[in-house]
Amino acid sequence: MPITLTSMLERRELGLSTVWVDDEAAARPWSWVHSSDLADPSPFLSRGDALLTTGTQWRDDADIAPWVERLAAVGVPAIGFGTEVFRDGTPDALTAACRAHAIALFEVPYRTPFIAVIRTVADLDASERFARVRFTLDAQRAIALAALRPDGLAAALTELERRVGGPVALIGSDGRVAVGHRPGRVALDTARRMLADGRRAAVVIDGVTLQTIGRPDALRGVLAVGGAGHDDATRAVVTSVVAMVGLALEQERRLARTLDDLRAELLSALVRGERELVATTLRALGGGIPDEPLAVAVIDPASGRREALLDLLGARARGEASVTGGELPGSRGRERGSERSVFHARDGARVVVLADSERIDELLPELVEQSRGTAGVVRRVRWERLEQAIDDAARAADRMAERVGADAAAPDRILDAAALRDDGMLTRLAGADARRTAEVMLAPLDSHDADSGDALVATLAAWLGADAVAEQAAAVLGVHRHTVRARVRRAEQLLGRDLGAFPARAELWAALVAAGRA
Repeated sequence: MPITLTSMLERRELGLSTVWVDDEAAARPWSWVHSSDLADPSPFLSRGDALLTTGTQWRDDADIAPWVERLAAVGVPAIGFGTEVFRDGTPDALTAACRAHAIALFEVPYRTPFIAVIRTVADLDASERFARVRFTLDAQRAIALAALRPDGLAAALTELERRVGGPVALIGSDGRVAVGHRPGRVALDTARRMLADGRRAAVVIDGVTLQTIGRPDALRGVLAVGGAGHDDATRAVVTSVVAMVGLALEQERRLARTLDDLRAELLSALVRGERELVATTLRALGGGIPDEPLAVAVIDPASGRREALLDLLGARARGEASVTGGELPGSRGRERGSERSVFHARDGARVVVLADSERIDELLPELVEQSRGTAGVVRRVRWERLEQAIDDAARAADRMAERVGADAAAPDRILDAAALRDDGMLTRLAGADARRTAEVMLAPLDSHDADSGDALVATLAAWLGADAVAEQAAAVLGVHRHTVRARVRRAEQLLGRDLGAFPARAELWAALVAAGRA
């Protein structure tokens, strides 16, 4: 327990007695106690330092009130007055000033030297420090032993809850409470924002300490610890549990990456039509594949967010109870198999999700938000069209990425492939690699347009779209036909191509389509 005036009064050998105190002042903690008869000792005191004095610094009682005011400003919790040294009894002015500033006032009798009071505070401080170290060691040992049980993670968190005297919860990477007591709405929303931010952090909100678990690029969850304000000893225990939980979840993460490898192979098997093999394998893992007609989504996560997206989908697929190996009292685990209508797998830098249409509509907005990416979706798909549906959904994700560009706050990031304009074979060939190649090809034109404002790219798109007829392109652009011809000649010089030849025109049109410029 902290050192307070109440605990000092219990040391009867000191003979201390109160002059003025209320309940709050009696319970205010002391960090240390000093003795001083300086006219202004405040520069040498820290918040929480009590002060002993004999009053020799006061020329008269008029000096007392400003002296106490300066001590109150630096956070002195109590003043001890040594009686019978220079004054008989405690001055009334000192009592009045301490009452005015809510500073506890006590008398130190003549027979008790100030050094005895200071030594007692030192002994109590040492005893308190030893007790907190012992608490830390005992708690860490108990939690480590609990972690060795079959339900190790849940048992360790239960023991942490008992030791800190407040509710504990593990919030998974999907933002749901995996183990423990659901924290308040504000704390839970804050934890979800911490996961979405994708960086290590620790905050206290609504009396709940929230600390992320895992690497910044792959957060595994947030540990929420409630209870009264935590001291250094409690924080040390919580930090050790965060490290232990992080290690346990990292081991699970390695298993999850192995399962991701397996799912990628299973997706290839589904494309080849080996559905029964895939279904049998997934049943052994506690999962399954959705029924026809399918909804196929392709998510293109932001840089560095694919692993977090796979972790989120993996947590959903397993269900929180199986993630943690158990539940604390008050947990609300979901029924096993509740996610079996969803299959996911990585496909290069992207992630493919198969589900029924209703489930896709429920999941996709959250997945896109967490991954900070874009997505394309194709509905009412038969298994034999799976490969084509994945390509179409990927094309829609590309098109949406072109639309939102660098706007991280763009609200709409999901595009239904049915809404795409069908540009035939060229658009179907216009994947990410083709787009990058097209951008390189068009770069000299873009650079020229930026410097001159000639709009060569727009002119070429209109000219080729008008079957290379300058008059028709000029009508679309609102310029003279000679202007169109001059711009085409300038584009030929910049590209180093003869646009009078069909192969050059076809290549340029393909580049414009791939780059989304036509």
